[in-house]
Amino acid sequence: MEYDKNGQILREFYARHDLTDCFERDNTYLESAFDEINRIWFDNLYKIDEVNYLMIAEAPLWGKSKSYIYNPATPFTQFFQKSDLEYVLGTKIRDKAEFIDRCNQIGLLIIDISPFALNTEDTTINYRRKSKLNPHGITKREYRLLIQETLPTFFDCKIKASSDIRVFFRYARVKNMFQNIVVDTLIASNIITSQNPILEISNPAGGINRSKFKKIIDGRE
Repeated sequence: MEYDKNGQILREFYARHDLTDCFERDNTYLESAFDEINRIWFDNLYKIDEVNYLMIAEAPLWGKSKSYIYNPATPFTQFFQKSDLEYVLGTKIRDKAEFIDRCNQIGLLIIDISPFALNTEDTTINYRRKSKLNPHGITKREYRLLIQETLPTFFDCKIKASSDIRVFFRYARVKNMFQNIVVDTLIASNIITSQNPILEISNPAGGINRSKFKKIIDGRE
């Protein structure tokens, strides 16, 4: 997967925000993050015998610590805790390396919807809500546009055609914002039919709703 086409889309995105002068600095980090994240992701994909579940996420935190769900060298985050998987599988898990291995064993694949590891420390533009205190955040409309523009060069490229996959969103807000954008790709890839509901496993209090997650893994949703 090449960064260039995605990078050009982001260059134009920065230009529309009058931030062309910031692009080259930000892009050095973003291209490096893109390449390393996708190397890790594809290396892990090849370890999955068959994808049974597809969790649609948002974008990795990354940054200087290289925080990422598939990076065994970084700590767990609220995105997906070790205890969430322990609850669903009914077993103890030693560390993140075993956690990743258990995800692979059950055929759980996590795909980010955005190719860019934007954040408030390494990039000028970030995913937080635009405000007086965060003038370079992006609005929902701008975010949807960015995902629509990068869908053919990122998300579509990661979807693997297969049948009988349970698809769900990690976050309700990501489902609400992007479900109608990605559903055509999922249908065209024979991953879902138009009648399949796409669930989400977010907990309004924070973290994962373990009961929802367990029902999906157990085939009861």
